[in-house]
Amino acid sequence: MSSPHPRRTPPLDTLRELVPGAELIKVRANPNNWDQAMLLAAYTWPQHQGDRLVPLEHGAYPDDSHHTALTIGEFLSRYRQLPVVRVLQASAAAYTFLVELARPSWELSGGDSQ
Repeated sequence: MSSPHPRRTPPLDTLRELVPGAELIKVRANPNNWDQAMLLAAYTWPQHQGDRLVPLEHGAYPDDSHHTALTIGEFLSRYRQLPVVRVLQASAAAYTFLVELARPSWELSGGDSQ
């Protein structure tokens, strides 16, 4: 045990690979089988806090391909309790989540950017 923090791939990296450039994604999954999942939308943060999210236009959404479903399902089965994962809607048949892949620029700057 030479290193107190083993090097690992952060859990969000697999989702970032699905949609390069996305800072937030909206996903839906079956809570009885997380591998039945789909990518509904991808966004970037707006320039100013309080503005609407900016949709990414370079993808075909919803994306329910097998690879996408398995990637989202694996992430949700392990990491849905992370603070960057918010439940938007929940029913017996499907949960919809918003997953923050990157922090907004106004949080990174540490305060007001006037």
